[in-house]
Amino acid sequence: MSKLGDRIRKALHTDSPPMGFAAANRGAANPSLLVGVVFGSLSLDRAREAVLRGADTCLFAVSSPREGDLQEVLTVLGETPAGLLPRQADRPSLDRLASLGTDYVAFAPDDVPASVLLHPRLGRVLVLEGDLSDAHLRTLEPMPLDALYLRWWKGPLTVRGQMELQRVAGFSHKPLMVPVPPRIEGPELEALREAGVVLLAIDGDRGENLEALPVLREAIGGLPARRHRREERPEALLPPPQAVAAAVTEEEEGEEEEEL
Repeated sequence: MSKLGDRIRKALHTDSPPMGFAAANRGAANPSLLVGVVFGSLSLDRAREAVLRGADTCLFAVSSPREGDLQEVLTVLGETPAGLLPRQADRPSLDRLASLGTDYVAFAPDDVPASVLLHPRLGRVLVLEGDLSDAHLRTLEPMPLDALYLRWWKGPLTVRGQMELQRVAGFSHKPLMVPVPPRIEGPELEALREAGVVLLAIDGDRGENLEALPVLREAIGGLPARRHRREERPEALLPPPQAVAAAVTEEEEGEEEEEL
């Protein structure tokens, strides 16, 4: 599992902690929403600032990065998961990204070969630029994806927007990543979380957005616990008609043998 995937898993299982100092530490370590900062270039200073201000991951939308520049940025990020949205995604290029320390790759469904889903060392984030039908969303469920990045999504969140996010998350059964401004209010954060959003994508090319990251982290820390969804009612499972017919036949044959 990629480091990003592990952080997403922990965020999805974060509940309200018990009382006490240890509880506060646990809540801070495992927030229920993650902050991802998206950059259009490999900038050491901005990457360092993003980590210092609380980014959970950094995604670099750089089609053909120079290995030396990428290595320097990955060194600055340390344990913070780093993703790349490259132009090429063939096996040799993916192997090279993994060897440098890249944690995951982001890609559009039409831009890469299906073999990217089989890479053993890299996580995967599927980038969706437009809407998908319910049938196409269902096909995503068995795919080994850490998240879906909905770059087309725009706030503020309306009821209809929440319905659409819930549709995507419900049919795909994947965590969602959506772009948001860093100064977003707590109630909207909670609504996004209830709709299936786990990753908040912040535009890191704007310096004021990086400065506002601590405010966003504070708002996330103040969210109430996730609401537990009601368990589906158990359904009675009936045997298929063929099994019923076979059982009746065996019973009738047994009665006939007894009579004989």
